[in-house]
Amino acid sequence: MKIFIFALTVFLLFSCGRTGENAAAGKDDFDEIPDEAAEECAENAVSYQKPELPQKPEIAGIKKYDKNSDCVSLPEPENGELFLGEGCFYGCVKAGKDLRISGSGAGNTLIVCDDAEKEAVVEVLPGAEVTLENISLSGSVRCMLAAAGSKTKVVNSVLSHCTKGGINICPDEAGCRADLAVIDTFIGDIDEAASGISYGISFGNGTLNVSGSEISGVNSFGIAVWGESGEKNKIDIENTVISGVYGGLRSYEGHGFYAENSADIVIKKSLVSDTATSFVFVSSESDDIDLQLVDFSAENMLETLEEQGGIVLDGSVKGCFERVLIENSRGNGVFSRGAMLYAEDLSVNSVFSDGLGENGFALQVVDGSESFINRLSVNSAEKAGILLDGACSVDIEDFEILSTKSDSYTGEFGVGAAIQEGAVATMKNGLLSENRESGILAINAEVSLENVEIKNTLPRRCTEDKSCVFAPATDFGHGISLYSSSLLRFDSMTLFNNNNGLNIADSELRSFGLKKMFFGNNMTAVNAWNINDFSMLEESLSNSSFCGNGSVFTSDSQPVRDGL
Repeated sequence: MKIFIFALTVFLLFSCGRTGENAAAGKDDFDEIPDEAAEECAENAVSYQKPELPQKPEIAGIKKYDKNSDCVSLPEPENGELFLGEGCFYGCVKAGKDLRISGSGAGNTLIVCDDAEKEAVVEVLPGAEVTLENISLSGSVRCMLAAAGSKTKVVNSVLSHCTKGGINICPDEAGCRADLAVIDTFIGDIDEAASGISYGISFGNGTLNVSGSEISGVNSFGIAVWGESGEKNKIDIENTVISGVYGGLRSYEGHGFYAENSADIVIKKSLVSDTATSFVFVSSESDDIDLQLVDFSAENMLETLEEQGGIVLDGSVKGCFERVLIENSRGNGVFSRGAMLYAEDLSVNSVFSDGLGENGFALQVVDGSESFINRLSVNSAEKAGILLDGACSVDIEDFEILSTKSDSYTGEFGVGAAIQEGAVATMKNGLLSENRESGILAINAEVSLENVEIKNTLPRRCTEDKSCVFAPATDFGHGISLYSSSLLRFDSMTLFNNNNGLNIADSELRSFGLKKMFFGNNMTAVNAWNINDFSMLEESLSNSSFCGNGSVFTSDSQPVRDGL
């Protein structure tokens, strides 16, 4: 074995056409990639264009009405219509048949219901059709409540300073099949009920359309769609803002948009921000949920002491994302468990560990999930840019994973992409740069890389302040760490300016295609130990280039991670 390792080292030293003495020169002796490798590096360079991100939607300039005004009694409707002039009207409306309620503008006309025995300021009974337009609602009850089979339309109105809910469609949920349309309307500043619940829209099932509107200042959820097995909801949300969902102490609190059971959901040109638990959470154990996010932004997860999640796809869910931007999330940017995700132009910036000090991944894929992503940008996640764990897979083309941070609690990790415990990753045309510990960490996993550059990997933060618990004397900073029966297939790879370019133990390396690896300016190009067949390793690296590395081949045993 010693004779073979010596032969492999000599082979690799001279593969760049340089003398062994020059090839072993120190890392600091090279300011740039040698001329003979520059052309190859340029050919392999990743051309990544960040997606054209959606603009924040413009919400109609709705004035919030001050309910602290002198009110007169609310008149009775006539011939299915209730027209109100300017002023404040005290009373509660119960519509058992079709009714149109209109005012002189949301900033001019207000209905206040302070009768706690009533269900809502406006209550819509089964089968009735009610339109609310140019008016404000407020009171010590829900703003609006609608029953099964009803049709409710709210236009250019303000629903605020109610108790428990803005709009509740079918509180019993089952057998609802109601319609709700909310257009150019503000729902917010909803006071909590004795139970602590407050929300914007709670929708049993049926057809929901929200456009040009804003929901803000609630405890539990901005919009929740409960669904019913065998009855598929139709949900369309466009040009709408959901923000300031401040709860999170209980599982049903702190969600911007929440849906469960069967639904077709389309959210376009909209923003969810400043939520405590998730931006979007969709979940189904049996019936399918189809979720489309198009020109969608999610930003700023509030700090809590609870579990948090970003955009969550849980169970029998198919997600289709186009031009989605996630910033300042906690726990995850996107979490997928048992779901299918198709995405184009997905950007995730600044993800932090959640309130429990856990997670911190821009993209976490687990337990049977499959993801196909074209044009992915990940910047400044915490702990790992991407985590695949268990029987799951991702296929990513045209990507960048940059500047992952070590965990703020322990100073450990900071990996660009971690693939572990049976996961499979295919990554093409991409860049991983200035991540920590490892650009790519594979543990009992399969990884295929084509036209991928991994460079400038840094050690964990804990090595800088000498606080590491795991392997405190090991710098890491590897381009690729391949451990525990992992398999790496590659073509057209560049490993530049890392500690070990490739750190491999008890694993296999296989090349495909015509182009191989370029190792430049690493402290050590390849560190390999506990390899069953060194001849296969030699064959896989036979056409590779090695220039400017401190050393080309070593066989030092190093500490091995057992997973994130």
